[in-house]
Amino acid sequence: MPSFAFSKSRRLLKASEYKEVFDSNVVKVAHPKLLLLAIPSNAGQSRLGLVIGKKNIPTAVGRNSVKRVVRETFRQFEFLVPLDIVFLARKGADQMTPEDMNLLLQQSWCRLRQRHEQQRT
Repeated sequence: MPSFAFSKSRRLLKASEYKEVFDSNVVKVAHPKLLLLAIPSNAGQSRLGLVIGKKNIPTAVGRNSVKRVVRETFRQFEFLVPLDIVFLARKGADQMTPEDMNLLLQQSWCRLRQRHEQQRT
């Protein structure tokens, strides 16, 4: 049974890890409210990094609610191959209801997994 904890081993922590994903992303999923970039991970499990700027989501409450939903959906989703993923929030992401954001993220995680599988073959 997979662990649903979001420990440090499940996060991108260093600037160099983020830079690697930005510079050499293999898979990209874009939407007007979000952008996902990913590369295959050297770690044993998928890791997530969040980029949620004040310019796009001005209030702390909005940024925190987006982070909460992203982390929750990431914890529950099963990736077949470990990936390092960077989530970038775009303008208006905080205006979505948590249910809509949850649905959008589930679809985006699926699309990311499918595109990575296509890339490998």
